Amino acid sequence: MKRFAFAILFIVLAAGLFAAPATETATVESAEAIDITVLHAGQANLLDFGTDFDWAVDAVKKDFPGATVELLQVDLADGSALTITAMLAAGNAPNVYKDTLVRSSSYILPDYALALDDYIRDLDAYLPSTLAPFRRDGDLLALPEPGGAQAMAINLDMMAEIGYTVPEDWTIADFLEMAELVRIKYGGEKWATGMFAGNQSGDYLINNWFASFGVDYYQNGDYSQTTIAETGGAIVHEFFQLLMSNDYIRPDAATQVDDDYVLDWAKGDLAATAFFQTWTGYYFGVVMDAGYIDRPFDYTFVPFPKALASDGPVPTYYSSGAMVVHDTGTDEDAVAARLAEYLNSPMIQALKTYIGGQMPSRTDVMAQPADPHTAEIAAIVAANGIFDVGLTNAKFGATRPQHFPILQKVLNFEMTPEESIKAYNDALNEALK
Repeated sequence: MKRFAFAILFIVLAAGLFAAPATETATVESAEAIDITVLHAGQANLLDFGTDFDWAVDAVKKDFPGATVELLQVDLADGSALTITAMLAAGNAPNVYKDTLVRSSSYILPDYALALDDYIRDLDAYLPSTLAPFRRDGDLLALPEPGGAQAMAINLDMMAEIGYTVPEDWTIADFLEMAELVRIKYGGEKWATGMFAGNQSGDYLINNWFASFGVDYYQNGDYSQTTIAETGGAIVHEFFQLLMSNDYIRPDAATQVDDDYVLDWAKGDLAATAFFQTWTGYYFGVVMDAGYIDRPFDYTFVPFPKALASDGPVPTYYSSGAMVVHDTGTDEDAVAARLAEYLNSPMIQALKTYIGGQMPSRTDVMAQPADPHTAEIAAIVAANGIFDVGLTNAKFGATRPQHFPILQKVLNFEMTPEESIKAYNDALNEALK
């Protein structure tokens, strides 16, 4: 492990990534006590380097000797924004909110977030296009973290057992051929793909099917209204009902939640379904500890299938975290912004890239993912692009819960696809007002 850490350290040092930015902007030249709070979704373990917060907090205290940093973790029980909501209701807004965009995007607002342009000293290390989604009226209101993308994970052990090879540039017809082979082989013990509608958490695992059929949530960056119905969304709900009626998914999918889905995947019960490489090690460990499997199955990542062979590439879901600094108008702002800068430093991003397989948001990170499956997903993103589900829209948090109650009715055949997609379309537009 030490040798591994030293190898990473060499990469980091070779790029000069320990050096602090040379340009000084807004600072607090004071040793007086300044207390800030950070609400975060988890700390990254960087092996012998400790966690990302270990290093960043230590660096901040060197710049501001009187500073103290209180770390508070998001309650991830149901994937909602309950923690930040409760803190705001109590009048205790965190100085830094560091979380996935599915929650933090709601706070990228001029009347909440600090404009970071005069505080972050190394913004030239980010492409303008990377920062653009986080600007409002020209002001940078959040700092994009490294991210990750999902792709369709193919259980190669199951493919060998059913005698199927996923073709390059595969289609929905190919997918259904594979699904029928799974049904015949396993007779309800395993399934072609995963499906759940019991909660909103992990909805991106399901919603990527809209991209397979060329359906757009939004077009041309216009988040004032959805285009999910007018671009043909009904066919996706029709497809979901086909999966259900043909026994290609679990019969209880309507009440399953994302935790059920990931365990089904790790146990080897799903042939082809959306997954993240960064999740695999953890969930394999869970199911092996529970005695479900003796060893991980072999797998690979491919793009989602397209509706027709003549269609263009199918974009995939990509998500990153964002750090939003609350504008207090006090000396706390400079300390909080400096912490965000250090948490997104080239050193930390290099380690997250090499160890954790994340994709950096900076241009000065030289490290490459050590994991070959991460490289597969990176190639899929490069070739197929990113599916725009409106993640950086401040109202994303309001739009996100709209699908799963309707999807339950789809899977229970309580609505026709035309009725359900209209209901989803209308619910999204109401949330966007």
